[in-house]
Amino acid sequence: MKRVVWLASLLLLVVTLHACLSHAQSNSTAESLALIDWKVNLQSLTNRSVLPSWTISPRNAEASPCSWFGVHCKGASVYRINLTSYGVKGTLHGFPFSSLPNLEELDLSINGLFGTIPPQIKQLSNLTYLDLSYNQLSGKIPPQIGQLIHLRTLHLVQNLLNSSIPEEIGQLKSLEELALQNNYLNGSIPSSLVNLANLTYLYMLNNSLSGNIPSEIGNLSSLQELYIDNNQLAGSIPSTFGNLKHLRLLYLSTNSLSGSIPFEFGHMESLNELALFQNNLSGFIPPSLGNLTDLTILQLYENKLFGPIPEELGNLKLLVFLEVSQNQLNGSIPSSFANLSYLETLFLRDNQLSGPIPQEIGNFMKMWMLELDENQFTGQLPQNICRGGKLEYFIANDNHFRGPIPKYLKNCSSLKRVRLERNRLTGNISEDFGVYPSLE
Repeated sequence: MKRVVWLASLLLLVVTLHACLSHAQSNSTAESLALIDWKVNLQSLTNRSVLPSWTISPRNAEASPCSWFGVHCKGASVYRINLTSYGVKGTLHGFPFSSLPNLEELDLSINGLFGTIPPQIKQLSNLTYLDLSYNQLSGKIPPQIGQLIHLRTLHLVQNLLNSSIPEEIGQLKSLEELALQNNYLNGSIPSSLVNLANLTYLYMLNNSLSGNIPSEIGNLSSLQELYIDNNQLAGSIPSTFGNLKHLRLLYLSTNSLSGSIPFEFGHMESLNELALFQNNLSGFIPPSLGNLTDLTILQLYENKLFGPIPEELGNLKLLVFLEVSQNQLNGSIPSSFANLSYLETLFLRDNQLSGPIPQEIGNFMKMWMLELDENQFTGQLPQNICRGGKLEYFIANDNHFRGPIPKYLKNCSSLKRVRLERNRLTGNISEDFGVYPSLE
């Protein structure tokens, strides 16, 4: 009796396994056929044939797609498709969204895809990674994309997308990276982005976004990089940005932002790069920026900032690039600038700065660009300028400098451009200038 029961159980197991294998094989075949249907409508941007490995032999109609180029499987089902830079041309309208229920990653970037993003994309319900960047996709971002609730990465960079960013993107609560730059997106930044608590990277630069920056962005506590430069944003910079304790890169440049730089910026102590140039910002440079001791790049040029350069900026000992040109700054260069020994680029041009140049600036061994022109500086130029032997651009015209031409210039063979006109410098040109093989 026990033997009969055992044989019956074994038979049931075999039948079940056979059914499971048949079902998996059937699903695999369905995925293969669906992908081939899409391939038929694709063209190649090169002379090679389109996806030659994507084929089913007439003698094996149940072939799996798991060995095809760019296709990766878990078990017998497709979970990843990566055709980045493969050179395919076509649309997404024939893509088998409903036939790939287990797809988790889809990368079709750097190809020749055109047309709109179909609303059927919502059928890829298990998708965690979607990259359609560097194509010619047009139209709006479909609001249905907000139904892909498992998405962690959404990249739609450099397409022809227009219209506004859908509020529904705020439903993607697992999202860590959102990259929408280099499109034609317009309208305001949706306040629903505040729901993306896991967002680490947010790129919306080079679009036509308008309106104010939502203060809610200051609640994205995981944010490390924020690029919303080169848009048409207006209004003031929210003071809530001071809450972004993990932010490393902040680019708000080339907009129409007004008002003052919030003193709360000084709370973002992880910040490495801050770019606020080409706006309508006014008021003083907040001394609290001196708290940003990890800062390497500070760009404040082409605004309406006034008052003195704060002494506290001398605390930024890692600073490599500093530009505050084309403002209305006055007073002298802080003596604390002597601490900025890593400076490679210093642009102070077109302000109302006065007084002498700290001679320590001439000792900066890494300096390769120094622009002091169109100010009211007095005294002598630093005699040790080009001590590091790397100076390429030295612009000091239209000031009130007196005294001799810096002696180190004579051996500064790295120089490409020098402008010293409209000052009161003295010396003998034939003796005080050397040979500059790179001079432009």
